[in-house]
Amino acid sequence: MYALLSGLLTVLLLTLWLAGNGGDEAVRKPVAAPQAKAPAVVFEEAVPEVEVPVAPEEEATPEQDSSPATSPEKHRGIALILDDVGYDLPALKRAIALKIPMAIAILPESPHAAEAAELAHKAGYTVMLHMPMEPGNPRYSKQMDNAFIRVGMNREDVRRKMHDALIRVPYVQGVNNHMGSRLTALEQPMRWVMEVCREQKLFFVDSRTNKDSVAASMAEQAGLRWGQRQVFLDDSVEPDLLMKSWLKARKRLASSGMVIVIGHPHRETLDFLEHQVNASDREAMVQIGSLLSPMQHTLGHPSGG
Repeated sequence: MYALLSGLLTVLLLTLWLAGNGGDEAVRKPVAAPQAKAPAVVFEEAVPEVEVPVAPEEEATPEQDSSPATSPEKHRGIALILDDVGYDLPALKRAIALKIPMAIAILPESPHAAEAAELAHKAGYTVMLHMPMEPGNPRYSKQMDNAFIRVGMNREDVRRKMHDALIRVPYVQGVNNHMGSRLTALEQPMRWVMEVCREQKLFFVDSRTNKDSVAASMAEQAGLRWGQRQVFLDDSVEPDLLMKSWLKARKRLASSGMVIVIGHPHRETLDFLEHQVNASDREAMVQIGSLLSPMQHTLGHPSGG
């Protein structure tokens, strides 16, 4: 009798213990909760997004491609422009340490614009103003800050935006557009932009975010030294696609003698430039000024409109 009571008591106690610890769940192995990864430092999120070009370079027709032809006044070569500079000084210092010819295009509203210009200038690099201009894609329009030249601005507004930006970025030798697929398709505001460039003796490079851009033709009409982008290096920072873009630049160099490439100070892009730009590439790389069309002295000042 005692043994029976003892057995029943044991069963009762075991049942109560299991109920208090979750039944079947009490015998499962504990599963560690997934640990959240430390957020990666993604430089692309620190700067305004790069506007994807409307038309790939290889789809441009001969009529659309108005790049200046090579001439005795210009060198052959690859000219690299590093856009969106001014947010990440360590990235800029790393780019400078590569010791390859490039232009440093600085966003005027970036927190380190003046310091970035100082670093680039002291290291012997061409400093450019990466002038924000209104994009056509509403997704990018939401990113417009006070530095942007917008559609509908009058001549005075455009000139003020240009002058304000030039105050923020010292040592500027030339200008290219940041975004701008909407604005660069319009002749009048681009004439006003080129008017300031001419007064300040600056060249202009059309980033070609729009296949219908008139920026290069307006620069030529204004009598500026000018050029335009043929290859975007890092629309994607995947290694295979970076190499594909660089091979496109090499092919363009072989076929026409010159190519203007735009990249950005992403970690992956700098890795690529450090490890994949070979000795032959380095020998071919030149400062942007070497590939610009000559100044057209016979043309008059653009209309103030």
